[in-house]
Amino acid sequence: MRTNFRKGVKRLAEMKYFIDPDIEHVLVFRSNTKFFDYEIYLNRHMLLMDKASCLPCLALSPPPGSIVLDACAAPGNKTICLANYLRNKGKLYAIELNRRRFKELNINLKTAGVTCAHTLNGDFLNVTLPFDEIDYILLDPSCSGSGIRNRNDDTEVIDEERLERLATLQIRMITYALTNFPNVKRLTYSTCSIHMQENEQVVETILDQFSDTFQLVDFLPKWPSRGQTERTQACLRASPEDTLTNGFFVACFERIIKLDTE
Repeated sequence: MRTNFRKGVKRLAEMKYFIDPDIEHVLVFRSNTKFFDYEIYLNRHMLLMDKASCLPCLALSPPPGSIVLDACAAPGNKTICLANYLRNKGKLYAIELNRRRFKELNINLKTAGVTCAHTLNGDFLNVTLPFDEIDYILLDPSCSGSGIRNRNDDTEVIDEERLERLATLQIRMITYALTNFPNVKRLTYSTCSIHMQENEQVVETILDQFSDTFQLVDFLPKWPSRGQTERTQACLRASPEDTLTNGFFVACFERIIKLDTE
């Protein structure tokens, strides 16, 4: 079935689409479709995103009325997706550190009709939040961006020191989230990176620290490309070759509910 879908996508005519088999409300167009002259796009009735970027929101799937945190929100595409899952009910905290991108975030949310969002211009690791209230966290932090660059991996010069710095920050942010939000049910961690240092190795480190309280969720068990270590098989990888998307990685951590046996 997935092979037939891939072939069908590649044969799509202009302005024809498929309903995506994995993610509700996602329509699949051919990659060179130009939307910029169509009212449905100009009026923000349609949000243009790579399918892989929708996966963290699908993994989180916060029900309407939940209290959700988008920890690194700009430009706001994933924030808008989360508001859709919430049906604009509940509360959605959206944090962005960069002032210019914070303004862009607010414009995009307003244009899309998001009314449940409360935006904050600050550092996720320092900003004041209602820690006890937040149910779900989406964490899509700074990464190398190696999955979305138009280049051949064979010619890439890998900066190991930069990857190490990024991974250190990524681990710090996940650790902070899982430690300081006592009632969080799920956290999704995602990158647009192809490198294990930012993906599987980060997740392995978190599992070492939080194996008693959090576990990985296999939220799309039939997805073709998985985490590349034994313990990260529940994580998803995406790529142009395997999933017709940008290079991407998603992990979903869920709190372990311990039953009182006494």
